[in-house]
Amino acid sequence: MVVARLQEEWQTLRSELFPTKVVLDLSDLVLTAQRLPKANQPLDAPWIVPLPAATCRGGRPLQTEALGDFIGDLLLSYGEIKALLSVVLPAPACYWRALQWPLAASPLPAGPLSAWPPEPARQLRELQPDLGLPFALEQGWLDVMPVQGGDVDALVVAIERQLLADWLEVFNIAGVRLGRLVPAQVAWMVGLQERLLAADSTTLVGLLLPEPQALRLLVWRDGVPLYERLLSGELEQWLGQLEACLRFLRWQQGMQARGSIELLLAAGLAAGQQERLQLDCPQPLELLDSGGYGNLALRGLALLEGAR
Repeated sequence: MVVARLQEEWQTLRSELFPTKVVLDLSDLVLTAQRLPKANQPLDAPWIVPLPAATCRGGRPLQTEALGDFIGDLLLSYGEIKALLSVVLPAPACYWRALQWPLAASPLPAGPLSAWPPEPARQLRELQPDLGLPFALEQGWLDVMPVQGGDVDALVVAIERQLLADWLEVFNIAGVRLGRLVPAQVAWMVGLQERLLAADSTTLVGLLLPEPQALRLLVWRDGVPLYERLLSGELEQWLGQLEACLRFLRWQQGMQARGSIELLLAAGLAAGQQERLQLDCPQPLELLDSGGYGNLALRGLALLEGAR
């Protein structure tokens, strides 16, 4: 009895000192999660499960209790209720903007990032720039980080405070240990970092991400977000919208007709759609390898957690 009790106490202590890490990505329809490997261990297969109907829409939890219970039960069934959880916030819930810093209205002198303020988010709220967000800056959670590429100095990530509180409540109900919440756009960019670093400063790197009845197009230049567009409708409409987007980007960037664009397609389309998209795409299209992770966002989270 004493030995069994000591073993139980040690297992509890070990799980707290050296927790298993699990990364989790949510869309309106599907939850994708994966256990991160410890040293010298192989990567486990991802868990991909449909969400209960009408629990999430547009990146917003509609039934926090039902969704929290579902996530808690799922982790419990895999024996990972005590794991340290890192979560990708759905893309429709998050916004990002690339800015020149300091802003025109800033009292800081123009210059390199040595002039970076100690509290850039607070200063951004004081300056009240129009970032085209669907909520006022004081109603949002903001993170402002320095970047270096082209004419851009800062990347702003924003989410409505109440929406962030709703997601925190979901994971509180789930009874999990929450390590970090990362906007989907940031997770994608980190997951794509090797490709972004390998591209020269004149090359555009485009990413197509399948969503329910849509494709999301994101474009970077010199490692900095440049363009984002949701392509809606059916495949024929996606192709027409994609061609128009690429034509606009070539004109905007002063590029030649078909050069200097790398276009990547993340997994998620049905086989027939994928083949047709590759065949008829106005630009050569490369299938993206997520390195054994359930999707690109989970790869990005894993890299943030120090996994490979």
